[in-house]
Amino acid sequence: MLAIATVLFMVPSAPVPPADRTQKHRRPLGQRIALISLTVVVAFVVPMVVATTISGPVAAFATLMGVIAGFSGSMRSGWSRTIRVIPFMGVLGATAAFAGYGWGWVMVMGAVGLVAGCGYPYGYLAALVYAGFVPTMVHSATSGRNAILIGCFAIAGGIIGVTFAHRLGAARVTPAPPRRPGGVVLPAIVGLCLLGGGAAIAIATSLPHGYWIPLTLIAIVPPLTMGDTGRGRQRLTGTVGALLIVIPVSLIPLPIWTFYVLGFLLFIPAFAVYRRSYGYYAFFESAAVVMLVSAGHNVLETGEARAAAAAIAIALLVVTVAVVTWILKRLPEARVPAPLIDA
Repeated sequence: MLAIATVLFMVPSAPVPPADRTQKHRRPLGQRIALISLTVVVAFVVPMVVATTISGPVAAFATLMGVIAGFSGSMRSGWSRTIRVIPFMGVLGATAAFAGYGWGWVMVMGAVGLVAGCGYPYGYLAALVYAGFVPTMVHSATSGRNAILIGCFAIAGGIIGVTFAHRLGAARVTPAPPRRPGGVVLPAIVGLCLLGGGAAIAIATSLPHGYWIPLTLIAIVPPLTMGDTGRGRQRLTGTVGALLIVIPVSLIPLPIWTFYVLGFLLFIPAFAVYRRSYGYYAFFESAAVVMLVSAGHNVLETGEARAAAAAIAIALLVVTVAVVTWILKRLPEARVPAPLIDA
């Protein structure tokens, strides 16, 4: 896995500084697509194949979620902060795998929200929240040794994701929000209620693919809490659009390997348009993840479950923000960082 990260680091970086982004500095379209395709193969396909060979499909998804968490966290919190969070990804992956898909998993997701909220005033919110991608889809391990292996694969995936983002021009750090009274306690409580509450609803209702509830919250919360409501709306629109396109695939009898191929191919346009259109990135990335998760399952059932989970996640987010706002209006001495309320 470290060798994969080394290869990624050696791949020529794609972006050019904005001041120098003239026509003569731009690579030809074919070359850019080739570089992104090579990077996707190295960053996603090879690690998942290695993880599946060594420890099974659960480790493969831990690796995939580690790559996505490392990449997304680096793009929003900065690669320097995210790389410090990578050990946390490993702990989350191992703990969730050992606990299994039950109330122990709910405690793990609640801990993610609590820790992420505590890191909000210091600029670590996105890196810590996106680390929650790892335990959302890692639910069981056959032994303690297997759980530790899953954690190691999550760490390896995180390193690859951070390296990938660094080569795409991610900032070293992004500006932290201004310090305000209550800037640690209140976001921590909100994070605990959102991720812990979403996971609890999934377990209590036995909703098929209920892990999509915290997964959806993890995807939309960082843009909203960082004052970027436009990106939050684009994430929702992209996800819904992806479901509308992917669900009809269930009507076509396709072999399992086709879902994996299509899933990995969809990552190529996702990263190609990341800096130009977050909505299109969300569309392709959501479609890719649904394809990979749906391999061996009924795509229509998976898509319907994700749509239901997304609706529950949005309702939980709206209720939580409304309650927090109501409390703050009656406690004038308390303050929450403004972007959280503006969301």
